[in-house]
Parts: sequence; C-alpha cells; structure tokens
Amino acid sequence: MLCSLSVPPAQSEFDPSGKPNKYFFNVESSGSLKPENIILMGIAALKKKLSDLQNQLSMEAQSDALAIN
Repeated sequence: MLCSLSVPPAQSEFDPSGKPNKYFFNVESSGSLKPENIILMGIAALKKKLSDLQNQLSMEAQSDALAIN
C-alpha cells in the first residue's frame, strides 16, 4: 500500500525579483538567556556600533572640510 505524505506549502510564493521582507533564523541558548533577550541585546549592540560609525564619519568629514589643502 502506498502512503502519500502531504507536504505543507511554503510560507509564501518565491519571487526572485521581489524585495525580501522576512528573515528566518534560529537562536540557540544554553538556558541562561532567553532567545528573545539574545536578539534584543544583539540589536542594541548593532545600533550602538552603527551610531559610533556614523559619528566617526561625521567627525572625519568635518575635519576634512577644515583642512587646508
């Protein structure tokens, strides 16, 4: 007797020229931190690094504008 397994459909149709609006990834934890907290702490660290980079670039642009050629 043949058994047919139903395969659940993908979450959405694949559009190769479309813009991604969802990202899926797994977070593993040893239990000391909740996965949600790991994500939030990672986002906070990324925001700080991007802010620091923006400030550094702004300072360099200002110093270059003040430099005498």
